Amino acid sequence: MTTLEAVAHALDAAAQWQRAINAFISIERERALDAARILDAAGGAGHMALAHKDMFDRRGRSSTCGSCFIEPVADRSATVIERLEHAGAVAIGTLNMAEFALGPTGHNAVFGHCRNPWDRTRISGGSSSGPAAAVAAGIVAGSLGSDTGGSIRIPAACCGVVGLKPTQGRVSVAGVMPLAPSLDCVGPFARSAAECETLFRMIAGPDPRDPASQRQPDIEPDAAVSIESGRLAFPRESLLRDCDSEVIGALEEAVRHFAACGSEVVPAVLPDIPRLHELANVIQQSEAAHVHAVRLAQSPELYTPHIRERIEPGQRVTATAYLSAAAQRSSLQSQFVAETLIDAHALVLPVIGMPVPTIDETDEAALGGSSEIVGRMTRWTRWVNYLGMPALSIPCGRDRRGLPVGLQLIGRPFSEITLLAIARGFQASTDWHARRPPLPGVPSSAG
Repeated sequence: MTTLEAVAHALDAAAQWQRAINAFISIERERALDAARILDAAGGAGHMALAHKDMFDRRGRSSTCGSCFIEPVADRSATVIERLEHAGAVAIGTLNMAEFALGPTGHNAVFGHCRNPWDRTRISGGSSSGPAAAVAAGIVAGSLGSDTGGSIRIPAACCGVVGLKPTQGRVSVAGVMPLAPSLDCVGPFARSAAECETLFRMIAGPDPRDPASQRQPDIEPDAAVSIESGRLAFPRESLLRDCDSEVIGALEEAVRHFAACGSEVVPAVLPDIPRLHELANVIQQSEAAHVHAVRLAQSPELYTPHIRERIEPGQRVTATAYLSAAAQRSSLQSQFVAETLIDAHALVLPVIGMPVPTIDETDEAALGGSSEIVGRMTRWTRWVNYLGMPALSIPCGRDRRGLPVGLQLIGRPFSEITLLAIARGFQASTDWHARRPPLPGVPSSAG
């Protein structure tokens, strides 16, 4: 398949799906086709049609960040976009997201809510809603999103695709809209772990434009751990208190499959997740308030009220609380590795502890206040960003309505390839990742 054929196919699929799931903010048909023709004429071998969350700088263009604001025209693309373009990828447009990446559901009052391809009454997850929905629908081969508290893993789980949150600093954030800079990560979505790894290898690595990017050696060419030799920590008893039975059942079946393939499954002692969650909240709230301070003071009316209410509490976080939370991160990360992962390559947890909820029951703006369901959605993800660990979401089953259930693999710093190798082994003998949602026009209930 030529690049032009791949791009044309993706554009046709986008046109077919957009009205049903609202995954795109913009579809750039002519620009994408022109770029594909140039690549083919030059003998390019990329053949990848992608699209990304609308928060990455693209040279000569502006981004919306899912908001009423229009960012200045960028004079240079984000580093990750440059790396993908150098590898032969063509972006066909920009994808929907929560306003300023604030929200785990996929709701957006400015551009409309993104919907789950498996059931259009259900959320896509957020804040990287468009990337997960577009990949799940088969529109694009892959996408980039951001993850500050679960914003890659949650939509990946809701839509039944693979999403990787890398180690803090493993992927450059130069040219990417900040939310909470010391928590923000950029990572890929794809249908499979193998495809996700391909994208990760393209974008990972140090970047002089990003002083916080990690100066690590090149990614190892082959994983040293496989599903046959992996050791997985699974805290079953701890999950019983915080997860619905349908989610626990899917995870238990997946863990049995891991064991049948040769993985050793060991008990796990979880860290104090509520404490880590609260420390993550302190960091995110204060850093987000700083990021938005000038804009919020000058143009508060351009923020939707619900999003403004998420940002303003950070103005009241004291310097003492912020510095205390920041100072504890390194020691708590070391403690997690030494205690929870002492006998394991990865910790197995849910991504969200409930079946995928509906759009209506999670629309906090329409409900006029916070939702307990929305509050539960980051229970298993936000604290991982605080510790800076890599984490991978893979589909592992279905709930009783046929909606995807996601499994999270959390590893040591810089163990992304190990996590992906274990996931590849799981996907070699299961088909959860290979299933496709019904096309628009077919009844939207997953049944």
